[in-house]
Amino acid sequence: MNFRGYDGCIYNLIHVKFNEDMKRDGFFYYNLQYPSFYNFNNTYFNVNPNVLNNINDTIKSDAYTFKDGLLEEYNESSQNTNYTVRSSYNVTFNKNHILSSKLSLMALDGTSIAEYSQINNYNIDLLTGDTILLKDIFNHGVDYMKIITEYVSYKIFQNKEWYYKDVFIDIPQDQAFYLTDSGIVVYFELAQIAPIEFGVPKFKIPFEKFKSYINPRFYCYAQNIYSPPVRKKKLNK
Repeated sequence: MNFRGYDGCIYNLIHVKFNEDMKRDGFFYYNLQYPSFYNFNNTYFNVNPNVLNNINDTIKSDAYTFKDGLLEEYNESSQNTNYTVRSSYNVTFNKNHILSSKLSLMALDGTSIAEYSQINNYNIDLLTGDTILLKDIFNHGVDYMKIITEYVSYKIFQNKEWYYKDVFIDIPQDQAFYLTDSGIVVYFELAQIAPIEFGVPKFKIPFEKFKSYINPRFYCYAQNIYSPPVRKKKLNK
């Protein structure tokens, strides 16, 4: 498929449903927010419903698995202090039959300090249902792991005081990331390369800076997003 058809990128016509489940059980409180994706009727392209169902089931399961695991841990500890579990989400890229979404999961103890904080990513090719990997975003033959490793290392060097001393970055093939319109955001686990108070370390690899290496299916900027031409109304004479 030519994704430069229409002289640019095209939006996925997908309905994003907001889901929220909240409950307090003694000192334990949870508020789970997560998305579900559905086809619109009568559009130019419909995603295979099985693909969307798999995405929906996975995201919902991840949210509740996180909550259930912490509830079990909390009950076993016999604590009598407030404990809060939250999830929120963002759809960060939704074009050219590519969907990228992230689910943010957090647990706060009674002092409102984040005891757990993690991001789950869902980068899906809506044509096949396959998970998109970092290598798919770059043109064939590009040493993408070297590019990302050097860029992240450079950004860390610019603010060395924020990270662990002598931290070493080696980007693996399964590096966690999500997509945005302006670039790839790679991120690390809490306390992996920086103290826990830093939060989840994130680094954006800008498409504009590395555009010669990027597969055009992923590089959607304002000037190349397709919108149908406006038909001029004929004036009655």
